[in-house]
Amino acid sequence: MNDLTMYLSDRDVTSDDLPVKIDSLIDVGLPAVKDVLDILLQDKSTKTNIIWATDAYDFYDKGCGDTDNIRADVFFSENPVVLVPRTRKAVDEQQQRTRSKAEVFTPVWICNRMNNVLDEQWFGRKDVFNSGEDESWVVTDGPIEFPEGKTWKSYVDSRRLEITCGEAPYLVSRYDAATGDFILPLSRRVGILDRKIRIVSENTSSLDEWIRWTERAFQSCYGYEWQGDSLLIARINMLMTFYDYFKERWNCDPEPNNLKRIANIIAWNLWQMDGLTGTVPFGKPVQQTHQMTLFDDFGNTNLKRLETSRPSKIYDWRRDNSVPFDKCKLRGKMDKKLFDFVIGNPPYQQEFTDEGNKSYAAPIYHKFMDSAFQVGDVVELIHPARFLFNAGSTPKAWNQRMLDDAHFKVLFYEPDPRRIFPNAQIQGGVAVTIRDSSKILGPIGVFTQYDKLNSIISKVSTYEGFQSIESEVISRTAYRLTEKLHHDHPEAVGQLSDGHAYDMSSNIFERLPQVFYSECPKDDRDYVCMLGRENGERIYKFIRREYIVFSTPLS
Repeated sequence: MNDLTMYLSDRDVTSDDLPVKIDSLIDVGLPAVKDVLDILLQDKSTKTNIIWATDAYDFYDKGCGDTDNIRADVFFSENPVVLVPRTRKAVDEQQQRTRSKAEVFTPVWICNRMNNVLDEQWFGRKDVFNSGEDESWVVTDGPIEFPEGKTWKSYVDSRRLEITCGEAPYLVSRYDAATGDFILPLSRRVGILDRKIRIVSENTSSLDEWIRWTERAFQSCYGYEWQGDSLLIARINMLMTFYDYFKERWNCDPEPNNLKRIANIIAWNLWQMDGLTGTVPFGKPVQQTHQMTLFDDFGNTNLKRLETSRPSKIYDWRRDNSVPFDKCKLRGKMDKKLFDFVIGNPPYQQEFTDEGNKSYAAPIYHKFMDSAFQVGDVVELIHPARFLFNAGSTPKAWNQRMLDDAHFKVLFYEPDPRRIFPNAQIQGGVAVTIRDSSKILGPIGVFTQYDKLNSIISKVSTYEGFQSIESEVISRTAYRLTEKLHHDHPEAVGQLSDGHAYDMSSNIFERLPQVFYSECPKDDRDYVCMLGRENGERIYKFIRREYIVFSTPLS
C-alpha cells in the first residue's frame, strides 16, 4: 500500500499523481486536521495557545519566536509555516541535536519492545499483541484473551503516560520516528493507543459503543513535551490515528463532532510542560531560579521567561476534574498514583553551550526518572547506562540508590548504542529499565552485562572480609578546571582547543605547563599534588587548589 493511499479521499489527486508535494507524515491542510486545528493548538493550562518554545521557525518573521503562541493562520498564509517531523529535518540539524543534547530518535522496534513489556506486566504473559524483539515482529492472530479477574474495559482504562513525548512514538505509531516510514496496514501498528483501539474494535459491535470506548482509550493516554512544534505534531498523530481506525472500521469519515470531541481530549492529555519544573515552558518555576535549555531546536536558544509561573494542568477523566501535574506527585505519596504505567525516552543531558567554551553537558535523565517514579506505579525508560556501573556524571548517591533499589531492574542492556541510535555517541551504552513499586525485582547491587560474571561477583562480594577497590578509584571527570583558572590564564582555551577547556584532559601537564609545578611553590597559596603523565612517564605535579573543582571530596 502506498504511503498516501489512506488520505487520497481527502485530496483532489489520484494514484497517478503521486508523489504529491506535501509532507505525507504531517499535513495541517488535511480537512480532518484543519477543521479542529484551533482545538489542537489550545493550551488548557494557560487558556491560550501552546507556544513554539523553539527558535526554529522565527525565520518566517510572522510571530513564530520561541515565546510566541502558535496561531492557526501561519499555516495557511502566502508563505505558510511547514511543520517538519524530526526525521525529515536536515541531517546536519539532526546531528546538531544529537551532539548538543544526546537527543535521539527512538526507532519503532524499540517502542514496540518496551510497550510489549508493559503489556506483559498487565496481562501476566508475553507476546500478547505481537511477537519478536528486534526490527521485525509478527502480529498475534485472533481476538486478545484476557486473564481471570481482568476485562477488556479495564485494559482500555489503564492510564499510561509517555514522558517528554516528542511526536508521541510510544503512544501512536503512524510512522517510524527514526526513519519516517509509514506503518501499514494498521494491524502492524504498535503504539499504546493502537493496542487499545484494537481491543475496542474486537469487543464492540455498534458505532456508538465503538466511539464511546475509543474516547475512553484516548482519555487514558497521556504525554507531555516542551517544544511546541513537536507537541502539535504529536497531537496531529493522535488525531489522525483516530481518523485512520474510524475509516477502516466504518468505511466512512468521522462526523465533525466526533473529531472535535477527540481533539479536545488530545488537547488536555498531550500538554506542554517543562518536565523538570512542572510549569509551562519559560515560566518561572517555584523555588527554582535556573532554567535548563532542554528541547530547543537548531542549537542554542536565547531563552526568555514569562512573567508568571504557570503550573501545567492535566485532566483526570475518571474524577472529572483538572489538577496541576505536580500534585500528581503528592497524590502518589498518599494514594494510588495517577498513572498505571509510565514509559519513554527522556532527555539525556543539558545542552552544551558556547559560553566560556564549556565542553561539559550535565546529565539530566536521572531527574526525569525520579519524576516518573513519583507519578507512575510501573516505569519503563530507555536511557544511558553508565550509572549502572557507578560511573559517569550522575550523582554518586543517586547511582547507589538505584543500584540498591529492590523495585528496580535492567530489562535490556546494549553496550553499542549505535545499534539503536546510529548517530549518537553515548559512552557506556544504553539500558531499558523498569521500576515496579509493587514488586521486588532486585536490588541490582553490582551490574555487569555478563551472567557468569554476575554469579562470580555475587559469590566474591559475600565472602567474609571482602573489600572492594571501588572507593579508591574515581573517573577523570571527578576533577575539572575552574573559571578562576581561565580568568588568570585566558591562553588556556587555545591550549585546550580540542573541546576540553574545562576538562582534565589527557596530557594536561604538557598542555598547561604554566599552571603545573614540579615542586610545590613556597608561597601562601594552597596547592594540590596530582599524578599524571608527561613525556610518556607517570609523574607528580602541583597545581593551585582554586584552579580545580572537586566533585569528589579530597581525603
